[in-house]
Amino acid sequence: MIRTVVWGATLLVPLLVVTGCGREQPASALVGTEEVAEGERGEPISFTGTTMGGEPFDLSDLRGRVVVINSWASWCAPCRSEMPAFVDLHTSVDSQEVAVIGLNVSDQPAAAEEFVDELDMSFPTIVDLEGSILATIPGVPPKSLPSTVILDRDGRIASRIIGPTDPIGLARELGRVLGTEVDS
Repeated sequence: MIRTVVWGATLLVPLLVVTGCGREQPASALVGTEEVAEGERGEPISFTGTTMGGEPFDLSDLRGRVVVINSWASWCAPCRSEMPAFVDLHTSVDSQEVAVIGLNVSDQPAAAEEFVDELDMSFPTIVDLEGSILATIPGVPPKSLPSTVILDRDGRIASRIIGPTDPIGLARELGRVLGTEVDS
């Protein structure tokens, strides 16, 4: 299996940031960006849930688009730091080509709503109170916050970002999956 792994400046700092969200991480947790070659992508992932607005959500309804899924919680400092990049991404891409989805994990509903309002998050966010949806995403440690996966148009994982990301890294990964350059 050939996969390209792009690491941040150091492994220690992102690991501390991820574990700084008050979550225990497995010792083997991959922190950084993992690019999955097209021929190595597994089966499409799928999950259903309910958005913070109470609407039903089915990930398979987004097939044909590249999907960026970011897991977050209002109490997670790195989640707070990176969320503006996802808000900006959502407002700058063609929604028929790219969908941005939030996955609110292990959070209090009122705190999550305040966070969404504070950052003007207009993309759908799925409620994952127990972290059960996050735990089903292959290659993502079940309690990793923040984490991001980018799915190709077939719903297969094309990129995993464990730990916080920034606008440049996010744009680079999205552009790679789209096969084009994306403004950062």
